[in-house]
Amino acid sequence: MEPQHGTMRVVVFEPNADNREGLLRGVDEVTGFHVVGESGSWDDCRWLVDAYLPELLIARTHIGQSGPKNSAGNITFPVVLGLRTKDDENLDCGFEVIDLPLNPKLLRAAMERVRTEIYRRKLDEISDLLRSYVNFSRGFHRYLTAIRVEDGESTEMPAENVMFMAADGNHVRLHTGTAVHEIRETMSGMTSKLDPEQFARVHRSFIVNRAYVTGVLRKEGAAMAVLLSNGIEIPVGPNYRAEVDSYGSYNRLSA
Repeated sequence: MEPQHGTMRVVVFEPNADNREGLLRGVDEVTGFHVVGESGSWDDCRWLVDAYLPELLIARTHIGQSGPKNSAGNITFPVVLGLRTKDDENLDCGFEVIDLPLNPKLLRAAMERVRTEIYRRKLDEISDLLRSYVNFSRGFHRYLTAIRVEDGESTEMPAENVMFMAADGNHVRLHTGTAVHEIRETMSGMTSKLDPEQFARVHRSFIVNRAYVTGVLRKEGAAMAVLLSNGIEIPVGPNYRAEVDSYGSYNRLSA
């Protein structure tokens, strides 16, 4: 039977058939665990671990160098619940060790401690993944490199071809110098999707492609405009003058 969603997978390794049967019954009585494989030989056990990737391995602790000894210390999963007989003196392998012959009450108690340990390790894994994601994504932004336009049929237009964008109600007009395309979007929405190193909002109704800006015009009073390479002047809004002034490298012209 396949394990239910959310249950913890268990592999049992115990050479003694009677002990193994008792372990299977004991695990079955603890909610949240499901035995996905059981074996009397270590070679078969290793295959089960590789195949099912269990969270818990219940196994004899006297296997030696080839067995699950130190497994819990070397890898996150499976957590090892060791089995020890009276002949295994001072043997202490795995997350926890219980004695054989089996005491069902002690097994249930050990399984609850194992459950807590599995949750702890899973949380540590999630924390590590989140930390890796944050480190990877820091400073990484997804900006539009192409814009979908509808001109009879849907096409992708490279964003770098757009000289400037102008607001038109609930739409934005994209000017390429040779054509005008209209898309349903807001200026705020477009601003958030465009690379600020490539595009700059200079007015509540205009966004310009920095690659086509050739100069900054100062008009009478405090009025300003940016001059594009095709001669078009785009007005600069009062709230955007400081940003335009910071461009620095453009020609400063008077009109």
